[in-house]
Amino acid sequence: VVLRGSGGVPPRLWLLDEGTLPPGLELLPSGVIRGTPLSAGAFSFTLRLEDSRGIAAGERFEMNLVDPLVIDTTFLPEATVTRNYQVPLVASGGMPPYSWHLADGVLPGSLDLSEAGLLVGVVDRSGPVEFTVGVTDGDGRVTNRGLSLTTLWPLVILTPSLPPGITGTDYAFSMTGSGGGDPYTWEISNGSLPTGLTLSTDGEITGTPTVATDAPVTIQLTDSAGRVAAFPYRLSVSVGETRQIIEARGGTVEIDISGDTLVLVETIDNDGFTGHVVAGGPEKIQVHFIGPIEVIPSWVLCEGAPEPTCQFD
Repeated sequence: VVLRGSGGVPPRLWLLDEGTLPPGLELLPSGVIRGTPLSAGAFSFTLRLEDSRGIAAGERFEMNLVDPLVIDTTFLPEATVTRNYQVPLVASGGMPPYSWHLADGVLPGSLDLSEAGLLVGVVDRSGPVEFTVGVTDGDGRVTNRGLSLTTLWPLVILTPSLPPGITGTDYAFSMTGSGGGDPYTWEISNGSLPTGLTLSTDGEITGTPTVATDAPVTIQLTDSAGRVAAFPYRLSVSVGETRQIIEARGGTVEIDISGDTLVLVETIDNDGFTGHVVAGGPEKIQVHFIGPIEVIPSWVLCEGAPEPTCQFD
């Protein structure tokens, strides 16, 4: 700052008469105040202008120093497509009030920056968006900062239902999700899977179910930012069929056992015997094999309850 004075007989000298200059500043006799202020604040001091004859004039000065105007916001939280977004931007230094504006770039969808510094609206596409915001303080100082906003699709579970299982049969199924940010973490938030099955954090349901059931279970998906999506399922497990082959003297009987239900598949005659189905299920299967007159008949008897058992001769 260059001070100006007039009158008197040159040369004229400037002197600090009372008070102190802000730290970092000095007054030269030529009337130049120079330096780099080291702290903000209000400072009051008196300067004296003296001519070559010693005649002096004094003046009281007030100097207000403020911190540099800066935009403190450096990171924006992720936005979700079709969801409301609202984030306040923060500035400091300078002289309030502040007025914000978009200095460069285009905001996606209906997203808008208000003069109060509120970034608000709904984004309409996913991907990174880069733009520059600016803030002006009460004294007209201006500063800008470039920002980047990542927009993501909503986190959703795409799996509509869980395929049924069969007791004693290996089960493997992969859950599917989309949106949000990788990596995903899968877990059970309510209920449980049928006995013998487990869900990995990668979304793989594996194992061998051991009990017939219809199990309600809610599966939850969490993305890298902590967003959560959940969906209720029912996983049904039925009793697996077991093929049994019973060999008697007069022939062979093949049956399928499903729980306590019996299904006759086939009869095969041996050595001149002829099979006669006396009972064909589902609770009992009985087959008589009749041979030559002098030969004792052969038979097979299977019953489903209380548990499947077979006898033969």
